[in-house]
Amino acid sequence: MRILLDCRRLRPAGPAADKTRLLFSAAAMLSAEDGIEWLILMDHRYRPGLFPELPGQVITRRSLPGRLGWRWWHDRVIRRLARQQHIDMVWLTGGVAARGMRVPFCVWMPVGGGDARLKPGLERAAAVICYSERERDRLEGMMPAAEGKIHVLTPVADESIGVIPEIEKEKIKAEKAKGREYFLADLTGCGEGEVMNILKAFSLFKKRQQSQMRLVFTGTIRAAKRMEERLKTYKYRQDVDWPGDAPDSEKLALAGAAYAVVLPVEGNGLGVKLLDRWKAGVPVIAAGGGRLEEMAQGAALGMAPGDPASLAAQLMRIYKEEDLRQELTRKGFERLKVYSRENFLGVLRVITEIAAC
Repeated sequence: MRILLDCRRLRPAGPAADKTRLLFSAAAMLSAEDGIEWLILMDHRYRPGLFPELPGQVITRRSLPGRLGWRWWHDRVIRRLARQQHIDMVWLTGGVAARGMRVPFCVWMPVGGGDARLKPGLERAAAVICYSERERDRLEGMMPAAEGKIHVLTPVADESIGVIPEIEKEKIKAEKAKGREYFLADLTGCGEGEVMNILKAFSLFKKRQQSQMRLVFTGTIRAAKRMEERLKTYKYRQDVDWPGDAPDSEKLALAGAAYAVVLPVEGNGLGVKLLDRWKAGVPVIAAGGGRLEEMAQGAALGMAPGDPASLAAQLMRIYKEEDLRQELTRKGFERLKVYSRENFLGVLRVITEIAAC
């Protein structure tokens, strides 16, 4: 079977985006398990190396700007290429369906948004991929006739991640946190306001607990320079570390050795970092009211976004209650069974069987 994977909409997000990683890992799994051949479609701005782990042959076509340019891309470029290359199925990544397609196509929804052509796409698509039960309910509410063709594909944890041995954790703490235990806050997707709320919460924690616990930031934000200036006058600045744009291996090590990890915003992510922290055996405090809370089902502590007191209360709970930390770790490992490679591959096979019928 040959599948055409349209990647034009993935280019602005880059290879590190959760949806990009999900798509490419899906393609890689199907290639390895079922021998599917992939044709990767990029626009003319693609350069080799932009996506280092593409699962198949890359074909580039010229794209045009604006709404008409996108319409031409979906309705002419993709359709013509599918015919010329004898494609069995097309995966479309922008939540938009191509008109006049003569082969089955699967629409992968955007993360956190839709499109004006979404409803017609649901009507014509052979299958639709979304990323949570809440999103499936929303789509089925828009188009009840699409029920049965909308599939929830949830991410899987990084297979390379595991629990760090205690001796290695102590080494990381000695090198990165002056030998002390620390909370790690992932700032990916945060603005200046969210970072200030984390610092306020840490201040409340330090004031009430009088502990030697440290706070480590990872990730980058646009207002990094301004925040670095504000940190200079922060009361507990001696207990805050911000390594900056560290390599991915260092970020994973820091997260794996943390006392607990804070995920203050979910942004446009799919919850991969929550799964990775569970796999590393690290308790998590995550933003409530969205995808992360739906994924956790009690396997992470929740915090009210924008409320420093809420985060401070959870920091104090997880600091004082060792039984709670162990219970969260146990529940995290249990939840990983839901987000397994087998379940992931099962959904993908349902999609590809549509083309085989």
